[in-house]
Amino acid sequence: MIARVRLVRSATLALAGTVLIAGCAASERQRPIQTSRVATSGNTLEAARKQLEGRWTLVSLEYAAPDGKRATVEGTAGTLTADGFGNLEIEYRLSEGGVRALGTLGFKAPNPVISTRGRSVINVDQQSIVYVDEKSQPFDPQLAAARQNPFALERTRYYEFAADGTLTLRTRHDDGKDAAVSKWKKG
Repeated sequence: MIARVRLVRSATLALAGTVLIAGCAASERQRPIQTSRVATSGNTLEAARKQLEGRWTLVSLEYAAPDGKRATVEGTAGTLTADGFGNLEIEYRLSEGGVRALGTLGFKAPNPVISTRGRSVINVDQQSIVYVDEKSQPFDPQLAAARQNPFALERTRYYEFAADGTLTLRTRHDDGKDAAVSKWKKG
């Protein structure tokens, strides 16, 4: 009986070894699939991120009220900082004259520092930037509309890079007209 068990065990091991060796038969060398290069310049998301990335200094800020009245917000300083992970911080430091200028157009700044900070998503086709929540969902634009705040986190920012390296950011009123237009220089 023991001899028979050993014979069956030996035959099973020999059969398993044959199957394993046959399964490892040599095959042709597999080569990687040829693909095209990933675009990193022109109108691509990667190019827009690279252009936006870094620290920017405010050159000018203009505000237009919903009724069309406009003012340049003089004496305003600001910084914009963007990183390669989609984090965006924009800060405007308004002078007393800047707060008054906004007030004459009907916008009451809660304090002289207007700041937005968070994760953002760039839409290259629309040339827009939106802040998103922790689930990568855009914030509700109806909240900004209800507050009549062109600087609100919920507002979409439309960007444009000029040939001289200037970045223009715009927010719009609900009718599509410009609300706040800021110009930035890198560095």
